[in-house]
Amino acid sequence: MKKLSILLVVLSVFSEIQFCNASRIEKAFVALNTYNYFKAKTLFEKSIKKNYSAASFGLASIYFREDNPFHSIDSAFVYIKNSESSYGSLPDKRKQSYKKYGFDYLNILELRAKVSTGFYQRAINSNSVAGFTDFITNHPWSNELFSATFKRDSISFKESIFANTSTVFQHFISTYPNSSFLNEAQLNFDRLQYQEYTQTNDIAAYLMFMEKCPENPFISKAQDRIYEIETDENTISAYVSFLNKHPENRNISDAWRKIYQLYMLEFSDQRIEQFKLDFPLYPYKEELEADWSYLQLNLLPFKSEVLFGYMDYTGNVIIPAEYEQLGFFKEGLALAMKNGKYGYIDKGNRVVIPFIYDESTEFEQGRALVTINGLQGMIDRSGAVIFPLAFSDLGIVSEDLVYGLKDSLYGYFDKNYHLVIPYSFTEAYAFNGGIAKVQVVDKQACIDKKGEFIVRPEFEFIDFFTDSLLTFKLQDTLGLMRKNCQIKVSPVFEEIGQLSVNRALVLKNGSIGYIDGAGEISIPPQYEKFPNYLKRGQFNSNLAIVKFKEKFGVIDQQGKIVLPIQYSEIGDISSLLAFSKGKGWGFMDLTGKIILPPQFDYAESFKNGLAIVEIYSFQGVIDSKGKFIIPLKFTTVYRLSEQLFLVSNGSRQGVYSNKGIELVPMNYQQIQLVGKDLLVLTNANELHYLYLPENRIIKPTKKSD
Repeated sequence: MKKLSILLVVLSVFSEIQFCNASRIEKAFVALNTYNYFKAKTLFEKSIKKNYSAASFGLASIYFREDNPFHSIDSAFVYIKNSESSYGSLPDKRKQSYKKYGFDYLNILELRAKVSTGFYQRAINSNSVAGFTDFITNHPWSNELFSATFKRDSISFKESIFANTSTVFQHFISTYPNSSFLNEAQLNFDRLQYQEYTQTNDIAAYLMFMEKCPENPFISKAQDRIYEIETDENTISAYVSFLNKHPENRNISDAWRKIYQLYMLEFSDQRIEQFKLDFPLYPYKEELEADWSYLQLNLLPFKSEVLFGYMDYTGNVIIPAEYEQLGFFKEGLALAMKNGKYGYIDKGNRVVIPFIYDESTEFEQGRALVTINGLQGMIDRSGAVIFPLAFSDLGIVSEDLVYGLKDSLYGYFDKNYHLVIPYSFTEAYAFNGGIAKVQVVDKQACIDKKGEFIVRPEFEFIDFFTDSLLTFKLQDTLGLMRKNCQIKVSPVFEEIGQLSVNRALVLKNGSIGYIDGAGEISIPPQYEKFPNYLKRGQFNSNLAIVKFKEKFGVIDQQGKIVLPIQYSEIGDISSLLAFSKGKGWGFMDLTGKIILPPQFDYAESFKNGLAIVEIYSFQGVIDSKGKFIIPLKFTTVYRLSEQLFLVSNGSRQGVYSNKGIELVPMNYQQIQLVGKDLLVLTNANELHYLYLPENRIIKPTKKSD
């Protein structure tokens, strides 16, 4: 320990000897390096005239350090800048001699960076645009320059967002042209400039915006709004007016196509020809010619394995099987499914409306209902959304009005999505004859097209009986009233059927009777209920089936018994009625004369000269003489039309004509009548047709060229 003390004394004495022999600047650095700040500061200040750069560095070091009473970051910054700016004028020999004291250009830069870091912390503490701007201006060399720039721009950008005016964002863009927020600022400027010019939302404002701000990207939105406002009525005349007023608008093509779509609500080749005459300037003539040619092309969906395509009536494949579902063409378009989504194609297999919908309907009068994520809307033939997909329930156009459900209430719109009757109803129905049935909470009512109540919501149930009378229900019983709610027939019935040949079935106290169109009792309630009595007990050809004491008979409109009430079962009213007295079924005429004695296990009344009969669980079809036209060998026979019968033996179905000719062999799982000319014949992996005018089966053969 004693040796160590002696060594320290020797070193101290040696340093003092060096200090005495050194120059003033060198003595200053020695004092600095031994933390003798008072002596160092005095010596550096006395040396500054002769050794400007070195003395400035020394003073900067003293002022930067926090372990002495002279600490001042501002003074350190002044002196380190002076040192850096004058270092280049030092002679090389002196630079070398000072290097041993830790003074060279690299150390100047290092100290300058540390001083700048101190100023950065000051800017952080102020957290203001002015603070960071001052730092960026005075410390362009700092390591924190990028971070300070970002923080300054961030604060300024947030202040601009808070002010939310185009002028503020324009100032930001011009002040900070290299900011990382520049793109966002430009977007906000463009948006606000557009909003400020067009806040009145009229055509004049949008035109002014387009004139004054031609570079603003919202020009396209302004053009769209002009288009929407000018064509809000969605009429041909509105679109024509738009074309004439705004020939440079980007929606010109869409306007032309809208004119065509509206014109072609009644889709036909004659209509296309007339459109050419009425609109000779229509720019898409090739599309017109294609539509005209497609109208001459009759196509049918076919199935190949699990996919669907289209073939013509000769079986040639026109559109290959590439769709998961296909419908029949209607109004020039067909509903199709691809990748689980619905869209629409034309007969050229062009996708007219993309496959984006979860559910869709066929077009009706140029409009179709579509659904995405459970919400319904309406589109036109061009795919344009007429009603936004915002409805839980949306009706079809009926008498130019559409009901829609939003937020648990229904309202009514015109076909161009203008709210005509406000959301007021918990249930709504289509208009018929200028009147619609609605429901308010749990009561039903009737409104006119203005939404005014014709019948107020005071009844459990309302329905139309005649043009002037309504059926209504109160406390589970039915009566009749006029449209002004004046009671015509008190609510005393359990059922009131439909009016047919001026008679309607009523049920009172469990018994069946009949009233006329004025609600007057024509035949007092005296007959018994029987299965499907509301339909089978309805008057047909001035006659009705009745039941009394477990027996059936037939009465006329005055209640006179036409066929005695003595039959166990009786078929529908016909010139030859099926009947049974307990053992077998036979046929009689309306006088009660037996034409074919009971011999069948079951029979249906004659219709169009033929009747379906059953023996031992097998069914067939006979003529009025009892001759089998369709053999008695099927488990089920069903009328498809006046001329066609569907026959089945369980899992397979076929078709016979009313002449007894087998038109379709029993090779199909399901057969349906479509229109008057086609039967659709379906198997698991096949879809064929019977073309009735020629009694010819159509199935795919080869691909069309």
